[in-house]
Amino acid sequence: MIRLLVFDVDGTLYDMKHHEIPASCRQAIAQAKAAGIRFAIATGRAHYALGKALNDLKPDYILGVNGAVVVRGDGTVLARQDFSGDQVRQVNDFCRRHQAGLAWKFIDHVYLYQHPEKIDWLVPQMNSDVGREPFVFCPTQDHHLLDLPQSASVHADPEAVAREFSNSASLSFLPYSHDGFDVVLKGVDKGRGLQVLMQQLGLRREETAAFGDNRNDLEMLAAAGTAVAMGNAIEEVKAAADWVTAPTWENGIALALRKLGCIQ
Repeated sequence: MIRLLVFDVDGTLYDMKHHEIPASCRQAIAQAKAAGIRFAIATGRAHYALGKALNDLKPDYILGVNGAVVVRGDGTVLARQDFSGDQVRQVNDFCRRHQAGLAWKFIDHVYLYQHPEKIDWLVPQMNSDVGREPFVFCPTQDHHLLDLPQSASVHADPEAVAREFSNSASLSFLPYSHDGFDVVLKGVDKGRGLQVLMQQLGLRREETAAFGDNRNDLEMLAAAGTAVAMGNAIEEVKAAADWVTAPTWENGIALALRKLGCIQ
């Protein structure tokens, strides 16, 4: 029996074709929650920067910044994986030398260190239902001296990133656009976040189902008992899944939850 459902956001819950969460998806998740099934969101976003549409789904848990932060729906932090001061300085130094866009994701806000104009997701998120409140401009680039972050977004030349970090023992640069990277600690991903959550909830692997569409969902799909790829997923994700549902915009979530027996 499925007791926990975990969903990626963009391309899974969120229909990137029509820029909305489909009504069938919202209704299916509400029905599953009413049946006592827990609902979690797994995303590269920080848990406080989901936006109204996602918050309105009332997730029970959020695996934020690619699994580095695990929180309850009310924001209570269950687990966090912090960068060390040396790791922060290493990324800062690289970004200064290469004039890269840099945003650090801390437990309370996203701090914009340098060249925010190069961060391709920033303006769309600020102009969306996420709003401006989660973001703090920090030209002094020193907030890490007060607290430590859990992830970074870096916009830099991919060749420069590869030269400097491809053999890093502690940092992973996960590409999400041509020159955009989520920077996380090695071994920290959505799959690890899901394992932490399952352990805290006392759930067995076979009691979980995960849904995704892109490369940064692969570890999460492997960690779950049932792995579902959206019909709009990349081929690598489809190959790794137990089965493939319809695309997000063709009621893929609702169809999958019926097949799993989570809703009628």
